[in-house]
Amino acid sequence: MASLLDLLNVEPKGSDAFVGSSSGMIQHLFGGQLVGQSVVAAGRTVEGREVNSLHGYFLHAGDGRRPVHYEVQRTRDGRSFSSRRVVGLQDGHQIWVADVSFHTGEPGFEHAEEQPSNRAPDELPSFMEGMRSTMGFGTEWDDFDIRWGGPWPPMGHVPEGLPPHNQFWFRFTKDLPEDPVLNAAVLGYVSDLSFLTPVLLPHGAFMWSPGIRATSLDHAMWFHRPFSVTEWLLYDQYSPVASRGRGFAIGGISATDRGRVVSTAQEGMFRSKT
Repeated sequence: MASLLDLLNVEPKGSDAFVGSSSGMIQHLFGGQLVGQSVVAAGRTVEGREVNSLHGYFLHAGDGRRPVHYEVQRTRDGRSFSSRRVVGLQDGHQIWVADVSFHTGEPGFEHAEEQPSNRAPDELPSFMEGMRSTMGFGTEWDDFDIRWGGPWPPMGHVPEGLPPHNQFWFRFTKDLPEDPVLNAAVLGYVSDLSFLTPVLLPHGAFMWSPGIRATSLDHAMWFHRPFSVTEWLLYDQYSPVASRGRGFAIGGISATDRGRVVSTAQEGMFRSKT
């Protein structure tokens, strides 16, 4: 089993070109892998600036058993900001495209919303232990300690009429090099976990429930202030609207002592066979 850091450490293949491996554990490529590997690929072409945002689109389903080739375009290098476009390909076909922005960081206004949580991480069940009991094998997700605060995910069904809201705590449990880009990439990877679950909770389902077909369409992130994925972070996920076969979710990731550090957003397509 490959570690998550091995998965995210894309290999250079010429000028501004990289190859990212896949774990081979699942058939459909996990969207967080594309997010995390794109952050690393773009970051390897920028010096002295931190990631401040990512906006990406899932164009086609990827194969989780095969590598992804990344092409980085240097779209801008200004005094304070750098922008990169990252295109992910398999078999020469675009499956993902993202614009990643980098900023020098500078003094300015400061405030941050605190995300509410009624329970501490050690009071909540382990997500990975629950999923291992269901799947029967481990993955690169074993590099995380994830404590679930919402409806328990190994269940296929949940009661209808639940609020469109989900929470979990997470932290990376392995040694992490002092690399801000890699730190942001690890968070980018986990940011896609269960992100569309709040869309389905009012309707009695998870993304993996029988008869549900859910596909992520895009993914956006804004990095507001420094953080470390080795500390406990709270991911608060909420869906304000679903309509016309699509559902929208927004998220906030908060540190215990600094409030919100990252904001996220995603839209997905939903179809039900029931």
